[in-house]
Amino acid sequence: MSGPLEGYKVLELTSTVSGPFASMMLADQGAEVTKVEPPGIGDLARFMGTTKTGIGAMFTVLNRNKKCICLDFKNPEDFEVLTKLIQETDVLVENYRPGIVKKLGIDYDSAVKINPEIIYCSISGYGQSGPYKERKVYDPLIQATAGTAAAQSSSDPEFFRTIVFDKVTALTAAQTITSALLQKERIGKGQYIPISMMDSALYYSWPDMMMNQTFLEGGESIGELADYFSVYKTKDGFITIILAASDEVFNPFCEYFNADLHKDKKFSNAAARVKNKDDLTSEINKITQEYNTKELIDLMDLHGIPASVVNQLDDIYKDPQVIEQGSLVEVEHPITGTMRMPRPPFKFLNQDKFPKKQATILGADTREVLESLGVENEHILRIEDREEQNRKLLASFNLDQVK
Repeated sequence: MSGPLEGYKVLELTSTVSGPFASMMLADQGAEVTKVEPPGIGDLARFMGTTKTGIGAMFTVLNRNKKCICLDFKNPEDFEVLTKLIQETDVLVENYRPGIVKKLGIDYDSAVKINPEIIYCSISGYGQSGPYKERKVYDPLIQATAGTAAAQSSSDPEFFRTIVFDKVTALTAAQTITSALLQKERIGKGQYIPISMMDSALYYSWPDMMMNQTFLEGGESIGELADYFSVYKTKDGFITIILAASDEVFNPFCEYFNADLHKDKKFSNAAARVKNKDDLTSEINKITQEYNTKELIDLMDLHGIPASVVNQLDDIYKDPQVIEQGSLVEVEHPITGTMRMPRPPFKFLNQDKFPKKQATILGADTREVLESLGVENEHILRIEDREEQNRKLLASFNLDQVK
C-alpha cells in the first residue's frame, strides 16, 4: 500500500509552486499523479533558484512521486491524449490565470462533458472574478493585499522571506480535494473547486493577525501576539524566550538572574511589557549576552522556561530534535546525486518508503503513460523526437544567464 489515496488518479496541469505543492501532497499520500508540462522548458520551476545539472532544487522537492509527460495542447493529436487523461482521472488540478483554460478548451465545463464525475480544482491568485483576476500573481503581491506585509511593521512593511501563501494555498487545495473525494464517495458527484491565494491567505492569517479587526462592536485589545515574542542575543548566536506573555514565566526568570525587571512598573504585567517591548528586549539582552547559547538553553529547560535556539539555515539539519524525529531525509537522485529534503509530516499504516519516485527530466514518463492510454506508437515516437530536440536546444543554452 502506498497511502490512503492509493487508487485515485490526479491530473496536474500546473507550474511553479502552488499547484505542484498541492499535487505533491496528494502524491505523498498515495495518489497517482500525472504532471503534464508544455514542450520546451516545461514547468519554469525546473530552472528556478539553485540548480544542478539542469534541474532546480525546488522543483525536485515539489515534483517527487509524480509521472511527468509533455503535451502541446495546440496540437490536435496531443489534445486527444489530454482528453483520454481527463476521461480516466479522478481529480484535475490547474493553476492557469482565470480564463486561459477556457481558451484552451480544458475549463471545468469542457472537462465535465468528458468526465461527468471529475473533481476539478482551479488555483488562482485573486480568484475567478473581480477587478484583480487578470493580474499575474506572485506571492509578495498576496502578502501585500492580505495585510501580512503591513503586519510585520506598519511603518515600514516587510515581506516574509519565503513564498508562504503559495504553500498555504497548496495545503488548502490538497485538503479540499481530499474532502471532495470523500464527499464524492458519499453522494456520487464530482464538483468544481476554485481556490485563490488571496482567500487562503486571509483564512490562514486572520485568527491572530486580525484579532483587533474581528469584533465590529468593540472589544478589548491585548496588542498583537507578535509583540509578546522577541529574539535575544547570546555570546555565540541567538535565542528566543517566551517571557512577556506570562508573569508565571517572566517573574521566575527575573528572580533566577537576579534582575528586578518584574518590579519595574514598565514591565510589571503583560500589557506593560508589550507597551515597552523595545526597552524590555534591551534589558533581557544584557542578561542573555553573558551566556553561550547551549548553556542558556539548558538553563531555560531546567527551569521550565519556553525557549529555543534560533537555528541558522545551515544548522537546521544538525538540530538534535530534527535528527531524533527523522524530520529530514537524505535520498539519492538519479541526476543530481544526494539530496536532503523533509519527509512528509505524516505516515500512514503500511505506507511504502519515501519517496517512491524522484522528479526527473522533462517528459521522462511520456511513453509509459501514453502506452497505458493505448496511444499509437507513431504518435509517441513523434513526441519523443520533439522532446529530444528540445533537450538538445536547452543543453546549448547557458541557463545561469537566463535566471
